[in-house]
Amino acid sequence: MGESLLGQRFAEGKNSLNAIRLVLAALVIVSHSWWLGAYGPEPAPGGVKLGSWAVLGFFGISGYLITRSRMRLAGGDYWRARFLRIFPGLVTCVAAVAFVIAPLTAVLSGRRYWFPDAVLYFASNLSAGFPGVAVGGIPGSLDGLPDPRLWNGPLWTLFWEIFCYVLVGLLFLAFRAELARIAVLCLSIAGTVAVFFVDAGWVASPTRYDWPLVPVLTFLAGSLVFLYQDRIPVGRRAVVLYAVLVLLIASVGYAQSLVHLPLAIFLVAVSLHLPLSTVGSRFDISYGVYIYGWPVQQVLASTGLHTAVPPELFAAASLMLVAPLAWMSCRYVEIPARGWFRRWKDPRRAPQLA
Repeated sequence: MGESLLGQRFAEGKNSLNAIRLVLAALVIVSHSWWLGAYGPEPAPGGVKLGSWAVLGFFGISGYLITRSRMRLAGGDYWRARFLRIFPGLVTCVAAVAFVIAPLTAVLSGRRYWFPDAVLYFASNLSAGFPGVAVGGIPGSLDGLPDPRLWNGPLWTLFWEIFCYVLVGLLFLAFRAELARIAVLCLSIAGTVAVFFVDAGWVASPTRYDWPLVPVLTFLAGSLVFLYQDRIPVGRRAVVLYAVLVLLIASVGYAQSLVHLPLAIFLVAVSLHLPLSTVGSRFDISYGVYIYGWPVQQVLASTGLHTAVPPELFAAASLMLVAPLAWMSCRYVEIPARGWFRRWKDPRRAPQLA
């Protein structure tokens, strides 16, 4: 019997992508512990920070699922699904930080909090981290902490996630499926070449070249994985090969430019072999863990915990506190939003939001 292919296996409905996304969200919190606790440089396997690896994983999985969603949903349904996947949780989180977490932290720690600054923080961050628009902090509320500037550092990635949603949505609106596939492939190749030139030292990096182009490339890689899924083997030997490719590319220092496609294939393929398909099937808290992690860590830093414990314990305490917040976000914000979409679309046969 020939080796099974990704499209066939994924269509069977059993995968552990929710569990993998939860692990990636937890790794983001672990990695941020070094920065927010002033412990020094965070772990950087293969020359890429641990948190950056996690974000790349998020974008790769998202590229696969969002392209799948775009191919299954009509244009209007796709845009509504994407909006409801991001914005209800985002608005709630930004409001919680601006009007609950920040003032309580300021009062308990004796720091400054001014309501108009909080309103500006809230309103500007409804842009989902739009560059030059979103305000990172509330002046005075984080004074004296290792990072006094930002109440929620990871929010900037949401803008680029949404950018990718729009890109895929427009490509499949403007072109037929085959032409859209070629367009995604060409964009992926062009971006990879540009970053490879920087990796190889052939051109100078004008900015922090690894962001945002690198996660966008991983999203495009995930999109390609879906578009070519009927040609991608996902047997155990193939999964091992993908893992070896990721490790090899990282070991030679070209993870920024060359890891995207093997990483995306590996994550989607390995999800078909892990016995964790029930994790997150009812309550997928990975998004909540991601957007509430940094604020929780800032609260812990305001208590001085980072001066008393090593980074591993700081990260563990952060995960313990963020888990109930993420569950509440999922249970009372994200699931009701998805329920609204299902009722609006078709009470009997409603698509899941990726």
